[in-house]
Amino acid sequence: MKLTVEQAELAEAARWVARHIPPSAADPTALAVLLDADGDALTVAYNSVETAASVTVDAHVLTPGRAAVSGKIFADIVGALPPVPVDLAGDESGVDVVGGANTFRLGLLDTAAYPALPPMPPISGTVPAILFASAVANVAVAVDAAVAALPELGGIRIRPETDGHLTFTATDRYRVAVQRIPWQPADDAVTALLPGRALVDIAKTAGSADHVDLALTGRAAGIQAGRRTSVSRLLSVDKFPNADAAFPTEYTATVTCDADELAATVKRISLLLEGDQAVELAIVRDHMTLQALRNPRATGAARIDCRLDGADTFDVAFNPRYLLDGLAPIDGDVAIDLTTHARPALIHADINHPTYQYLVVPVRDPAKAAKT
Repeated sequence: MKLTVEQAELAEAARWVARHIPPSAADPTALAVLLDADGDALTVAYNSVETAASVTVDAHVLTPGRAAVSGKIFADIVGALPPVPVDLAGDESGVDVVGGANTFRLGLLDTAAYPALPPMPPISGTVPAILFASAVANVAVAVDAAVAALPELGGIRIRPETDGHLTFTATDRYRVAVQRIPWQPADDAVTALLPGRALVDIAKTAGSADHVDLALTGRAAGIQAGRRTSVSRLLSVDKFPNADAAFPTEYTATVTCDADELAATVKRISLLLEGDQAVELAIVRDHMTLQALRNPRATGAARIDCRLDGADTFDVAFNPRYLLDGLAPIDGDVAIDLTTHARPALIHADINHPTYQYLVVPVRDPAKAAKT
C-alpha cells in the first residue's frame, strides 16, 4: 500500500471513525481501523459488534492495499501532523505515516482477521442533515447509558410516522425527550432502537452534509451522510419503555415565559444548590420566583415575567440540570404544561404544533408531599 492524501481530510476521517472505538477491548482487533487504498480513494473503516463506520477520502494511490492499525493512535498522529500532504506506505510489518519532516511507523494488526464490513442496507428514506443532527442532539440528553441492567435505556428510538415524519425518542425514566422532523420515505421502514452513544457520534458530523440517507430495517440501521457510512446493530425495541404512556392526557395549568431568561435564572439559582437539591418555581399570574429548595446554608431568589393560565398560583420544583436540558433547544417563548407538583411537566415551544417535547418529573417537596 502506498498513497498520498491531504492531511485535513485524513485527520477528519480518522477522528470520526475513532469515535466509534471503545476505550479498551480484550481483542486488539476491536481497537483497530482498516485502511483500504484502491482506485483514487482511501477508506478508513471500523467494525465491531455494535456498529460499523467508514469514511472515504480522495487519495493519490500508487499501490493499492489494505492494513489494520491501532485506530486511536492513527487518529492522534494524523491529527497532530502539519497541514501538508500525508504519505502512507505499508509493508508486511507496518505502515509509515509521513507528513513533512515528521515520520511515524505503526505496527500492523492481523488484517486477515479483521471482520468484513456489513453492507449498507436498502435506503428507507432521506432527511435533511441539519434536522437529523439537531433531532439526535435534542433527545440525547435523556439517554441513560449507565443502566447496564436495561441497555435499551441507552438507546434512541426512531419511528417512521404515516404523516411523513420521523419521531426520535429517548428516556431515562425521569424524563422523555421527543423530536419530530420531516423526511422523504423511499422504501419500507420499521421502528428502530439504535445505541444512543453511537448515534450521537454519527450525528455530530452529519450536519456538514446536505442530507442523510436512512435505512431502517428489522436487523440493522444504516446511516449515510456524504461519504460517511455507519451501520448499527439494533437494540430490542420491545424492551424500550412505553414512553408515550408517560405523557398526561390533560394539564391543569400552563406557564409561558422567555426560554433564555428562564435558563439564565436557573443557572444563577443553581449556584446555591448542593448535591441533589432542586430549584423551585413559585408561579403566579404574571411572574415566577425561583429559589433554591431545601438549602439551609444559602438562600436567594430571582424573579422573571411570565404568564400563568389555568390557575392563580402553582409551585413546582425541578432538578436544575434536567430543566436546563429541556430548555436548551428552544428559542423564544417556552410553554410548560403542569398537572400537580409531583406529576410530569411538559416543556415545549409551539403550543399548537409541538415538534419538540420534553417531559420531566418534578422533584417532590417533602412539605408539600405531606399534605397530599
